[in-house]
Amino acid sequence: MYFTTGTYFVFLLAVFFGYWALAGRPRWRLVFLAVASCFFYSLMGVRGLLLLVAVSLVDFTTTTLMTGAEAPRRRKLLFISLAVDIGTLCVFKYAGFFIEGGAGALSLLGMTFPLAVFEIAAPAGISFFIFQSTAYVIDVYRGDTEPAPSYLDYLAFLSFFPTIVAGPILRARQLLPHLRRAVALDASSGGAALFLIAIGLIKKIAIADYLSANLVDRVFDFPERFSSFEVLTAIYGYAVQIYADFSGYSDIAIGSAMLLGFTLPVNFDAPYRSRDLPEFWRRWHISLSTWLRDYLFFTIAGSRGRNCVKLYCGVIVTMLIGGLWHGASWTFVMWGLLHGVGLAGVRALNGLRRRRGLAPGSSPWSNALGVVITFHFVCLTWIFFRADSIERAVSVIRQLFSLRMDLSNLTPPVALVMGLGFMSHWLPNRLYDGAAGGFIKLPSLAQACVLFALAVGLYLVASSDIAPFIYSRF
Repeated sequence: MYFTTGTYFVFLLAVFFGYWALAGRPRWRLVFLAVASCFFYSLMGVRGLLLLVAVSLVDFTTTTLMTGAEAPRRRKLLFISLAVDIGTLCVFKYAGFFIEGGAGALSLLGMTFPLAVFEIAAPAGISFFIFQSTAYVIDVYRGDTEPAPSYLDYLAFLSFFPTIVAGPILRARQLLPHLRRAVALDASSGGAALFLIAIGLIKKIAIADYLSANLVDRVFDFPERFSSFEVLTAIYGYAVQIYADFSGYSDIAIGSAMLLGFTLPVNFDAPYRSRDLPEFWRRWHISLSTWLRDYLFFTIAGSRGRNCVKLYCGVIVTMLIGGLWHGASWTFVMWGLLHGVGLAGVRALNGLRRRRGLAPGSSPWSNALGVVITFHFVCLTWIFFRADSIERAVSVIRQLFSLRMDLSNLTPPVALVMGLGFMSHWLPNRLYDGAAGGFIKLPSLAQACVLFALAVGLYLVASSDIAPFIYSRF
């Protein structure tokens, strides 16, 4: 059930009325939310739901047993949870990748291996709920959060339907303590939620899906058929597409949660305005980047990060794992490696500047140059993220430098949609806040008319096939 379908909004409406009908009965409200979320996820596949329940049972049990336990026992319980979580992720998502690599090595020795036996389809969103559950276990072990008061609370937290398929990756403190608290929804919050959902749908259907169907997919499927300029435009187009697609999903998820009285963290903050790569990762997929920083990078490099070798190795290893988190493919490994090397390079350059007494550039020109360089580095890495294989990515890059200049496959609507996507990064926040405030102030009937007109418009521009969210594959 995708967020862009009418079925989802029928489901959301039913949950909304059922949830608020139980507003004064916290336990039954929690039961209703957990059952609704599990039902939602079961529509993606019953096997995925069974896996989520199994993981949640193990992690809830181990964290409950940690309470009052001695340090050695706590470490054993932590090891059990991490082994189950990471082992589950490896089996369902990476077994085929590693077995294929091993089979390739064996083939060099003249041996064969039956790969088909090990083909396992990973449930939708497995990376998200595994990382969320792992963060909870580590936080309880460190004493940063209290264990869930009951398994019902933990199941509702882990299966929360707005975030189960593609995030944001929640920390326990961001949702778990709020599940049983008194809830209230006023007209202002409801209007803000509807506005956010509407913005998310515009990003997804009118921008991301349009660019995908009318430019990006064609170029990345058959790059040799297009000129250098068309390939470059498609690379820029994919940068807009993936941002509009994923931030649009996050907007709908956050808006859906707001309708139930929950405030989720922002997941994107105009990432293409970043002046360097570290800033990009503070603005892009914030819930993942902070997860990688808190639970992986600090573990490798230490919280202070004074050892240069550990620091640079930690950055590169963290981003390699971050790349693999997105999928079991060498293209994601390359994408992560490029970002890791890029982040290490920026840190090294900044360190060299500080040792020479040079302050980081702060002039408008240096900032603008930093934005241009960072954006094009990110676009280069998006080639590997989008391509089906390393060979296809190389073909795209080769065609990019073929110096063929032809514009016949570029249309004014594509240019307009790309322009709107980039423009959204540079519009002052006051314009967005003004539009949101204006919508919120409208009477309910006027809001309904606006949303109905938007739905009709999106229906007219939508492609015949519903495109899944890019990150729902992860």
